[in-house]
Amino acid sequence: MTTIINNPYYSEFLTLSANARRSVRLCAPFVKVDVITDILNVVQDNVKVDLITKVDLKSYHSNVSDIAALQSTLSRGGNVYNCSNLHAKVYLFDDTNCIITSANLTTSGFQKNVECGVVTGESSLVGSAVNFFNQMVSTDDVGEITESNIAEIERILSALVPMQKMNYPQLNFQKDSEDDAARIAGSLTGWKRDVFIEICALNDDVFTSVEVEKMAESLCKKYPRNNYREAKIRQILQQLRDLGLIEFGMPGVYKKLWN
Repeated sequence: MTTIINNPYYSEFLTLSANARRSVRLCAPFVKVDVITDILNVVQDNVKVDLITKVDLKSYHSNVSDIAALQSTLSRGGNVYNCSNLHAKVYLFDDTNCIITSANLTTSGFQKNVECGVVTGESSLVGSAVNFFNQMVSTDDVGEITESNIAEIERILSALVPMQKMNYPQLNFQKDSEDDAARIAGSLTGWKRDVFIEICALNDDVFTSVEVEKMAESLCKKYPRNNYREAKIRQILQQLRDLGLIEFGMPGVYKKLWN
């Protein structure tokens, strides 16, 4: 049966989680720790909880999303994947039921905002959602987040000045300062630090393989014995992606998430 629902439907989401016997698979760009905690509190001990999300340092710095939600999922034995240009929200329960919705894994998404979603056990639709999830986690542009990634993100966040929340107007026009970029660079080491500095120096937010080649030339003096600098930079770009500092778009196209 397939039904179209709007909020509130958090109770139905948690019921499906509690009734799962094998797996709960979650896909949403923004995730708050209180929602993840609710899910982990109702799922049975033997049920694996996996998460695809968007790792974006700005979102964690502004408390739009919680790095603690990723940590909780890993601590529970689940896998966490980073799709840096993710916008989809799909939730699978035992691969037999799913919710496809506009709601993120946040309290606002499930209990406050006007959202709309489809809850279904129809095999063809659920199967398509399962294939979507499986393809996402197997693509080269989607990284698997580790405890080490989370520790490094937390270290970077601790070096930044906490963002002040404005009560009115509810807008933040603050431009990322050079000081913040310098703090982030100071939290990185080696190639990651050097490549991040090169990215910050670019005039445009979006850059391509052309700029990667130029970075390789720029770092020639610092790493003269490395004859594979361009390949190394591409590896570092994956690591910066999984720290929420850049986004992967089309093949060979990248976007700064922190200017």
